[in-house]
Amino acid sequence: MGLTTIRNIIAELNRQAAEHQIHRLFLIRRITADPTYQREIKRIQQSHGCDVFHSAPDGWRVVLEPSSEPDADSPHFSPAVNALMNEVHMNEASLSCIRAKIDALSTFLVPVFRLPPEVLVLIFKAGGRMPHDGPVSESSMPRPFPLVVASVSRQWRDIAINTPDLWTNVTIRHPRPHNWVPLCLQRSCGQPIDITIDCRSTGLLTAPVVDGIMSMLMSHVHRWRRFALMTSDPATVYAIGRRLADASAPQLRHLQLSLSGSSGNQEVVLHDILQGGAEALSSIRFDSLATPWGSAPLVNLTTIDLRWLWLRTRLQYDQFRDMLAASPRLRALILRGTYIHLHAGRSYPPLPIPTLRYLELSGDTVCRMSSLLCTPALEELTLANLDETEFREFVDSLPDPGRDGARGRYPALRTLSLLNASMCTPTRRFMLALPTITHLTVINSATAKFLELFRKEHAEDGLLSWPRLRKLTLVDDVDYFLLYGVVKERAAMRMPLQRLVLNAPFIHDDYLVSTLEEFVDVDIVKDVDLDH
Repeated sequence: MGLTTIRNIIAELNRQAAEHQIHRLFLIRRITADPTYQREIKRIQQSHGCDVFHSAPDGWRVVLEPSSEPDADSPHFSPAVNALMNEVHMNEASLSCIRAKIDALSTFLVPVFRLPPEVLVLIFKAGGRMPHDGPVSESSMPRPFPLVVASVSRQWRDIAINTPDLWTNVTIRHPRPHNWVPLCLQRSCGQPIDITIDCRSTGLLTAPVVDGIMSMLMSHVHRWRRFALMTSDPATVYAIGRRLADASAPQLRHLQLSLSGSSGNQEVVLHDILQGGAEALSSIRFDSLATPWGSAPLVNLTTIDLRWLWLRTRLQYDQFRDMLAASPRLRALILRGTYIHLHAGRSYPPLPIPTLRYLELSGDTVCRMSSLLCTPALEELTLANLDETEFREFVDSLPDPGRDGARGRYPALRTLSLLNASMCTPTRRFMLALPTITHLTVINSATAKFLELFRKEHAEDGLLSWPRLRKLTLVDDVDYFLLYGVVKERAAMRMPLQRLVLNAPFIHDDYLVSTLEEFVDVDIVKDVDLDH
């Protein structure tokens, strides 16, 4: 049905609705002009001592209830008036049907409802992969995205139900809706599935409840592509561990088991995991959890993410070395909090990781770990949660590029990120030791001190700090005038920034943003995920 046809039908229905409305008003005038109606209304008012008229949307005030069984307190209208009232009710019923048809047809004129099905499929798939972090409580939770789009219209429901990829992202943050997991398993039609069980927002996802959910998921373990568990209850981790101990997950690529919370230094040791095989596994994240390191399935990994390994789970140097050796093509290594025990005063052989491209270090062993790891191909470095002393020791440990032919510790480094290092003071030597930086991200980490070092008065021999810098991200308190000076000076010295990313709470004035945009493209972000 074309748009012109739909508009013509709506126009005809509107004409019919107008005729019905005119006829309704004509009937009401006839009713109110009838002498028997007027006498009866006067009698009822005198009898009840109150206003018995009903308010109509069009402004007429009239009783439109025909007489029924004889009753001293009820109106007694003549047969002619009763017939007119019945005609009014039938007229209003027809008018209601016409308006419902107009509303239904009008939805086809909304642009989004005219999109081709193949475009809607792409939009639905993208929406299904976006994070939906609405509030979750024991009494309420956001509906899963596929269920939302499937309830908009018949067309959207048909497309959603017949798009298996839309049901492959099985995110569980609440026991309800109870049929969510079976629906996903059925409608994903054998496609690989990504499972996330997040128990942190509600106390309803207890270990027994999660174990019941796992009983449904385990029959499809051969389809798992990603599996992530986030909980603050060790019993839930153990329940998952029992399910996964001897399981075989041939398509599993990413495994996350995260135990976190405020109940002290909790930790879990799983002695067996996926012993049936996980040949495709390439990425792991473990929080406060240990398994047999350096053996199947933790081999041939490209991403290792270890966070807050406490007394029983913390790696020894030999275990860490063997784990790295079992994954010779490692490209990303994330070490947060406590993760490896290095004895004070003892020296350790360096650990070469020639394929590593991304490294994140935090805690009080940043200096020792960065000196221990040999990463000549490193392109991205993130330093988090540093205090002043640890940062100074890290800077002092960096060799100067160019001295005695040295290439520096990170000759290929392009991207540097500092997270929660507000007490650290960047120095000119720090920037000279990392001369290849093109992208800098500063999150809660002494933004003003960095901007000061970028000013022209700190240039040496006319060369600004980090002359290759092209992208600057600042998620912190930002001094606009200091930032504007840096951006303008770099543009004037032909070392311009190309992109500036700022957080919304501190750059909220459109005028300020527009002045920056004279020199650089500006993006505004609302928040940053620090738990990526």
